[in-house]
Parts: sequence; structure tokens; C-alpha cells
Amino acid sequence: MKRLFSSLKFLSVSRRRDGQTLPMTVLMVIVLFMFVGLGIDVTFAYITRAALSKAVDAACLGGIRSLHLGQPAALQVARSTFDMNYADSKVAGRQTAPPTVTPVFSTSPNGNVQLTVTASVPIQTFFLRVIPMWRTFTVSVSAQATRARVALSLILDRSGSMVGNGGAAALPGAVATFIDQFDESIDRAGMVSFASHATMDFNPIQSPFKTAIKNAANTMQFVGATFSPGGMTNAMQQLYAVPVTPTEDVVRVCVFFTDGWANTIQARINCPDPRVYNIGGNAPTEGTYIAFVNPANGTILCGGHGATPDTPVNPTGCGCTATTFRSEIDGTQKAFTRRNLSTEAEYQCIRMADRMRQDGIIVYALGLGSETSINRNFLRRLANDPSTPGHVPTFYDGEALFAPTAAQLQQVFEALANKIILRLTQ
Repeated sequence: MKRLFSSLKFLSVSRRRDGQTLPMTVLMVIVLFMFVGLGIDVTFAYITRAALSKAVDAACLGGIRSLHLGQPAALQVARSTFDMNYADSKVAGRQTAPPTVTPVFSTSPNGNVQLTVTASVPIQTFFLRVIPMWRTFTVSVSAQATRARVALSLILDRSGSMVGNGGAAALPGAVATFIDQFDESIDRAGMVSFASHATMDFNPIQSPFKTAIKNAANTMQFVGATFSPGGMTNAMQQLYAVPVTPTEDVVRVCVFFTDGWANTIQARINCPDPRVYNIGGNAPTEGTYIAFVNPANGTILCGGHGATPDTPVNPTGCGCTATTFRSEIDGTQKAFTRRNLSTEAEYQCIRMADRMRQDGIIVYALGLGSETSINRNFLRRLANDPSTPGHVPTFYDGEALFAPTAAQLQQVFEALANKIILRLTQ
């Protein structure tokens, strides 16, 4: 009897355990269903958030880069950019209402303009909708872009070669397109130009600047050589004169444009008394002439011809007794040859560009012409473009852009403006 009783007790316990299996299984299925549903719905929420983030980022950049149109127009650009990018994301089918997007301009503590874009959208769940509180999710994102202020000096080549290649006709329109991308309410821009001598055409301390720079570009006379160091010197003076307080975030930018080789320097020589002259004329790849020029107005005082790039030229007509100039490259005296003068002019420009980078100024270079009509390696080195052979990177590296023909000049100037403003946008 005792053994039979034990067996019946075992059967009773086993049946009770079997009776608990079904409820436990049902519970586990429900929990598993909830986890699977949560995973699927959260994944879709993540996809929606990614689409919102992409659209918000694009709206921030589009709005801040359109600041030159005025804040109301820039806000509209931000909204339109968001709508276009979000519509392309293919996630709108699960939303229960259109997304809400709010772009707002503000000012940072250091005086820069900020654009904050916030967006949210409610989406319906698929598996978790059986739970009342989880029938919808609201996905929200935000992004912020800061537009730093810029102090810009635009250096323009007005040498005589600009007439023959069409640059003289195309440059004013390209400059207008370029300068219109900046904002007169926060930016500063100036202009210098050079041929056989360099001039200050508009000072960046002044504002407004757009009309003044456009007028200066429209009235340039294209004649003479290529005194590139003079343009760089004037740009340095402009940018160093822009008042910047320690609390301000101002990006200083130098834009150098040319259609030929640097071929003219400034030196003090005996002609016959010690005087300062601009000396140059034709680059090594061009004609044979070297002129001695009045640095104040570009008037040719005397000159001479050299049959080859390395033929010394002794000018006639102004009583010069000097036959050499002191080179800044190595401190030696060098003959007046086209190659020596061009090499010296390029060296002086690069030295000034390096000095500007050390002082936090970004140098960009634009070239008009073919591989042979301009020295592209010089312009890349001037900007410290990352494509320069032996490039040593700095925080203030610029870029060199090229327009093979005058017809492409406006496009290249516009591309450079976009690069600068994108860099100003953090």
C-alpha cells in the first residue's frame, strides 16, 4: 500500500506540472511577440530618425549658406531643403501626420550666426499597436549650423594678357557672382588688383562692400605685366588692418586670381640714383621684354629685350647702372633675366602666403588658362593645396581651382565661394 500511494502521489504531481506548461508557453509567446514587435517597430523608428537627421542636416546647411539672401529667405530655403530631402527618404508611409520642422536663427556667444533646425514626426507602430500607449511613436531630431564671419581680400589680375584670353570681359561678372554669396551684415570684403603695379581698390574695413567691389571690377583697365607680389602685399595689409577682438570668431581669407605667371618684382636699384622700381614684363614662357616701371602708377620708364629666358637685360633709356638685384631667395645678386624675375616673384608670393597661414589666414588661388599659360604648381603651392607635391598640411590650408577658358571663369568663382562658405559653416 505504501508503494502504491507513492506512485499515485507522483502521478498527481506530474499532472499538476503538465497543467502549468500551456500557460507558461502562452506567456512566453506573448513576451517573445512583444520583443519581436518592439525590435521591428524600434528599427523602423531608427530608420525614420535617420531620414529626419539627413533632412535636418541638409536644411541647416542650405539655410546657413543662403544667409546672404536675408534671414527670412534663408529660413524658407531651410524648410524647402528639408521637405525635398525627407520626401526622398521613402519613410512617409508609416507617419500619422506630416513632419513638423522649425528652423530658428540665433546668435552665438562669440557673435556668429547660428541656425537650429528641429523636426519631429509621429509614426504608427505595427506589432506594438495592440498596447494602447504604444500605438504611435514620435521621432524627433535637431541639428545646428554656425556661420562664422569672414574678412576677405580679393586679389585680381588686370594684366594685359587678360584681354587676349577673354578674361577681361568675363572677370567682372564672375566677381559679382562670387561676392554676392557673402553677407554684408556680418562679413567684410576688400579688393586689390595688380598689373605692372598694385592698387588698393576697396578696403574691407568698410561696409557695405558688394556694390563697391563690383564697380571696382567693372572699371579695371587691363594692361601691363604681372606684379603678383604687390597684390599679395596689399591683401596682407588689408587683412591685418581688419579689427578683430579676442572674443570674435572671424575667419580671414585671401583669394588670389591670375591668368599668367608672376613675372614682376619690386627692388631698389641704381638707375642712376638709388630708387625703387617694379621690374618685369614677360614670363619665361612668353615674349622677351623686361621693363623698369614706376611703382606708383605703372608707367614704363625704360626696358630691354632678352633673347632667351636666361639672357640678362640691361635697360636703356633711364641711365641705369645696375645689372643685378638682390634676391630674397638666398640673398645673392642676380641678373635681370625673365627666369630670375619670375622665380623671385613666385618665391615672394609663396613666402607671404606662408606668413599669412601662420597668422591664421586661409589663402585660395584661382587660375585662368591652360597648363602652359599659367604655372599651376605655383598656385597650388600658394594655397598650400593638399594636391601639392610634398604638401605639409596646416589647419589653414586652402585650395587651387582652375578655369581652362574664360567661359568657365564664373563657374569656378562660384564654386570657390561655395567652398569658402561651407568651410565657414561648422
